[in-house]
Amino acid sequence: MDLPCSGLTPHAHQGLVLLGAVVPFAQAAKHLQTLLGVRVSTSTVRRLTEEAGTCLQQWQDQQAHPLTGSSSQEPVHSRLALATDGVLVPIRPKEWAEVKMVTIAEVREGKKKQVAHGEHLSYFARLSDANTFADLASYEMRRRGVERAGEVAALQDGAEWIQSFVQGHRADAIRILDFAHAAQYVSELGELARSQGAVLSASWLQEQLQTLKQQGPRTVLATLEQLCLTFAAPDMHEKLRYLRKREGQMDSPTYQRAGWPIGSGMAESGNKLVVQARLKGAGMHWKRENVNPMLALRTTLGSDRWLQGWHLIRGGWHQSRQTRASQRRAAGVVRAKTRLWLTWLRLPLPLLLACFPSPPAPPRPVSPKGRTQAQRRWGRNVVRPWGS
Repeated sequence: MDLPCSGLTPHAHQGLVLLGAVVPFAQAAKHLQTLLGVRVSTSTVRRLTEEAGTCLQQWQDQQAHPLTGSSSQEPVHSRLALATDGVLVPIRPKEWAEVKMVTIAEVREGKKKQVAHGEHLSYFARLSDANTFADLASYEMRRRGVERAGEVAALQDGAEWIQSFVQGHRADAIRILDFAHAAQYVSELGELARSQGAVLSASWLQEQLQTLKQQGPRTVLATLEQLCLTFAAPDMHEKLRYLRKREGQMDSPTYQRAGWPIGSGMAESGNKLVVQARLKGAGMHWKRENVNPMLALRTTLGSDRWLQGWHLIRGGWHQSRQTRASQRRAAGVVRAKTRLWLTWLRLPLPLLLACFPSPPAPPRPVSPKGRTQAQRRWGRNVVRPWGS
């Protein structure tokens, strides 16, 4: 009947896991009782939700292997955008760890001229180091056909691990520095110059950003360089070098004319909707081993693939049931052998000896009747007459 081992019906089990992936576990237990009349404890909601997430995470990690023949590839859009970013989540006991996430979207032209936006968004996130994340993200990259798309743009900040991530999955991708990220550096340089006595108008920042968006980075970088030479302050030259190094990624007019977005808003919204909305609630602190199962559920839900993901979870029930059955059989064989040996060793010694009888003695040679060979050879008769 393909029933779960939780004692719930498949429909109630699915509703429990779905609620546990959307709201805190205590609220999920209350909502489940309100909607379906099923009463479960908060610990049960936590356990079943994390078990479902672990099953989904293991399947995704297996699909990321390069030798896996994945048949779930979607039709490829001609233009795709990758937005990669990191977000911090609280880890027990008192630690903040970075969750890395990539958002993949189809780039389409908006209603206004030279305004592009992303559609059909999908997400992949893991709490891991950069190399492991790049390997595991291959599952989502292959499914969306990033390597088969005609054009790909990478919207990102200037983190080095993101550059390596894009280089490994699509080396010819157009690198676009997030406009809000560049604007933050321009604003910080202006504030540092003001702290050293520079007189800048209230609209100075707005003018620089307008120039950056309409004319490109050359004029803005020249203005910032003049500020660094005139009003030298700590960190000003370092921030200017950061922008100089990424000058080619800030050519906003060219990217807009080509129909690409210049901001990674879809990555920021993904961080809020997928990760922060569930894993950064008030008073929440997660065990490190439970973060990735929750991320697997959240990214599947955010990518609008919940039914496919739940089908995989239900398939995991059957596999885990078979695994437990084989383990029980193996444990039963071991217990039977142990009982047999213990019973054998407890038998009394006479009974044990009776189980192993000694071999019969070899038969004694029987002397032939009449005279022996020696008697025949010597002609003697050893039988003496009576009375002699």
